[in-house]
Amino acid sequence: MIRVLVADPDRASRDRVMQSVTSTAGLRLSDVAVTLSEAYHACEHRRPDIAVISARFVLAPEFEVMALLFKALSVSAFVPVDAAGAGHVIETASRRHGLCLVPMADLGPALIARHLPGKPSQPPARPGQLHRTGAGSPGATSSFLPGHIILIGASTGGVDALLTVLGDFPAACPPTLIVQHTGASFSAGLARLLDSHTAPDVREARDGAVLQPGQVLIAPGSECHLTVEARAGTLTSRLVSAPPASGHRPSVDCLFRSAVPLGRRVAAALLTGMGRDGAEGLLALRQAGAATIGQDSATSVVYGMPRVAQEIGAVSRQMALKAIGPALLRHCMEETKV
Repeated sequence: MIRVLVADPDRASRDRVMQSVTSTAGLRLSDVAVTLSEAYHACEHRRPDIAVISARFVLAPEFEVMALLFKALSVSAFVPVDAAGAGHVIETASRRHGLCLVPMADLGPALIARHLPGKPSQPPARPGQLHRTGAGSPGATSSFLPGHIILIGASTGGVDALLTVLGDFPAACPPTLIVQHTGASFSAGLARLLDSHTAPDVREARDGAVLQPGQVLIAPGSECHLTVEARAGTLTSRLVSAPPASGHRPSVDCLFRSAVPLGRRVAAALLTGMGRDGAEGLLALRQAGAATIGQDSATSVVYGMPRVAQEIGAVSRQMALKAIGPALLRHCMEETKV
């Protein structure tokens, strides 16, 4: 029996999908969600075989975290569309997230026909004990300079990008702080997901936590900005209550600017994303002697934030996504610019 999760905020359309699922032999309704947060929780804790997702959810910025969870758990995801089709925006978003469009008129049979059997029932193994030997990648036994930290900012397309960058990090990586634009209820899920698929310990940042090697801290929720503070020779993460900056809270600019006093001890990267958040902060870091990297246009889902950073002179080096992780690590091993 194929277990199906249905997620749709509209009652009428949700009822149609549920009716189609329950009336189709071979399908079983496992969970029903009216918000993306509910859908994420249900998928994470009671993995379905199939998820039927409303097109309205697919367009939400926080859906990136949901799409990564589908990929990690090998869940087949479908978006029902009417006879007129989905429209260009939905089609583009669905392709980017690896979703399949199916006609609402014959949803049940379409799910049976297109669902791919034989997928693993568990997510891929955590690679924490693996030794990476990619070109230029420091291995898991590399020694990093004390007091050096890594900062990363990302938005649209950033969830997948973070998985790629952190995939090159060994378990004992330099302390790393990340601002990824997501919805308020998705930062904890993102931290858990990245933690289960990368070697370091990934968690939501806490106020006043001492930065430790092997830890990657994700900016939580949308109520505070994540910053770094040096006090009496100790680096700590701080959660600051303040209005949105550069249109966001948490803001990449706030994180980057807070690390300016650390100068050359910082390696920072601005990844794919819409807008300009992080560009000014990256410029301030570069002027303070930090290594600053911008993701290139060819590998960015949206070449917005890194483009602005490049244009204003904030980027010391522009790189393809796969090269960014090793470059950040190298800066923390030697006193040379990236």
